[in-house]
Amino acid sequence: MDHKGRIALVCGASKGLGKACAEALLRDHAEIIICSRDRGNLEAARRDFKNNYGKDVLAVPCNLSQKKDIRGLFHLLKIKKKPIHILINNTGGPKPGNFFEVREQDWESAHAQLLLPIVRILFQAIPIMKAQKFGRIINITSMTVKEPRENLILSNVYRSGVVSLAKTLSRDLAKDNIFINNVCPGAFNTERMGQLLKSKLQPGKSLSDAKKELAKTIPLGRLQEPKELGDVVSFLASEECTLTGTTIPIDGGAGRGLF
Repeated sequence: MDHKGRIALVCGASKGLGKACAEALLRDHAEIIICSRDRGNLEAARRDFKNNYGKDVLAVPCNLSQKKDIRGLFHLLKIKKKPIHILINNTGGPKPGNFFEVREQDWESAHAQLLLPIVRILFQAIPIMKAQKFGRIINITSMTVKEPRENLILSNVYRSGVVSLAKTLSRDLAKDNIFINNVCPGAFNTERMGQLLKSKLQPGKSLSDAKKELAKTIPLGRLQEPKELGDVVSFLASEECTLTGTTIPIDGGAGRGLF
């Protein structure tokens, strides 16, 4: 893919899957802007990109659960004359647990963390994309939108809301050459996956043991690496890609559903 001349905003890009998406776009010649609420990790990512690709990356601290931070981010981009052509929406995972383990405040937090930020970001980004008659929006969601998990009730509900929003918008946006899609990571070798596995560790078992057991359930035979997601996202962000309103599992064949 060649994204020369395109500017990409990658949210939650300080580590893990978000950072991998940013790196793939940078590798494929996009100018990237990264944001994250963790200033330390954000600065570390900026240095990594500079050292590995010799390119300066605009890194903006931003807590996506805060409306003022999102407004501030897009105000800064306007001042710096950085129109967004590619948008990668990526938010952190919510608290794990089943219906009876999470509290009402957890529902409110998950709404503010997973769904509401996407709505706010799209309100800011879509008018920019319409004006330039080009836009590629990719939401990083989860396999829970395909196959809900009992211990991830908050993810099941709110990430499905993101997918529904994208599908609803896709028909209206296509005429302006704006395409919106979702990717559903399965088991990736990330810090988040480690946290989920640790929460379910059996006595006497290590995290390494848990990863090996999980790998046995995946036809690919292993956990996937973040770069593999980044490569798919780079394609979806390209001018050549005309998919829209789709939700694509990237799960090593683990999913059992038809759609």
